[in-house]
Amino acid sequence: MKWTLLAAIALFACDEKKAGNEPPPSRVNAAKTEAKKGPTAEGFCDVHFAGDSGPKLTLPALTGGSLPATSKSWRWINVWATWCKPCLEEMPRLAKWRDQLGAAGHPIELAFVSVDESDADLAAHRKEHPDTPPSPRLADPKKQADWFAAVGLDGSPPIPVHIFVAPSGHVRCARAGGVRETDYAAIEKVFTE
Repeated sequence: MKWTLLAAIALFACDEKKAGNEPPPSRVNAAKTEAKKGPTAEGFCDVHFAGDSGPKLTLPALTGGSLPATSKSWRWINVWATWCKPCLEEMPRLAKWRDQLGAAGHPIELAFVSVDESDADLAAHRKEHPDTPPSPRLADPKKQADWFAAVGLDGSPPIPVHIFVAPSGHVRCARAGGVRETDYAAIEKVFTE
């Protein structure tokens, strides 16, 4: 008796279409799919400017070294701190990617800027980790919010911060937070658009 009742319910449910009642679309039929376009600069960047529409890069006062005010090639500025574990973990990856991009015909200058509180903090870190790349430090860490706002980010984003600057000196992309291995293709797009 149970089986007869279940069979009748199933038959009735399957015949809804015949009775003029359209069954609800299945999950597969209802889902709209788009072909994946791959990584994009817009998807990677927190702030992305087309062409030279971004602000001109202005550098804050630095201590313990300097960065060139202008460049004839792309620049990637990595803002980091000695106490920032993701910053330290990604430094070798950034150097590797700089080399890969250069080998692929997209030479870039990779520069590091520390936001540590003092030159002594940075010097102590470099003494313990001599493989840390050379890095000037913001002379006044209180000015970092103004600098980040000038490149289009929220005034107090999490570090690391990545700023990509076109040869024209205009900011093309700014991103707060670390980069992962899977971000290489999107970063390559930033430098080749």
